[in-house]
Amino acid sequence: MADLLRPGRRRGRVRGHVRGNVVTQRTYALQPVRSLAVRIGVWALVCIACMAAGAAAMHGYARPDVSAGPSCVAPAAHDELQDALARAQLALKQEAASRASVQKSAEALTVEVRRLQAQVLFLQGQSRSCR
Repeated sequence: MADLLRPGRRRGRVRGHVRGNVVTQRTYALQPVRSLAVRIGVWALVCIACMAAGAAAMHGYARPDVSAGPSCVAPAAHDELQDALARAQLALKQEAASRASVQKSAEALTVEVRRLQAQVLFLQGQSRSCR
């Protein structure tokens, strides 16, 4: 183990070359894995897929919201219920107004009755005193 740590000793020789230099002394050239036709075809398919996705996105963005249409239209039964509710509310308002009118006239009549009772008591007191 101590021999591995000492510099200067060349233990890793393989056929006259140091192990680290074997890879760097060879020449390499990149070669395409797929043919030119396959690469052009894949490129064309990717372009077509991108254009289709863009067209679908534009179509979805430009299309009006279909779900909003039917919810704005009220069904006939709903209109009938609204009319019945409006009639009932109008009847309640009329009844409240008539009750207020009757209450006001009852209060006015109560005041008139008290005034007349006071006059009757006064007149009765006057007629007794005269006798």
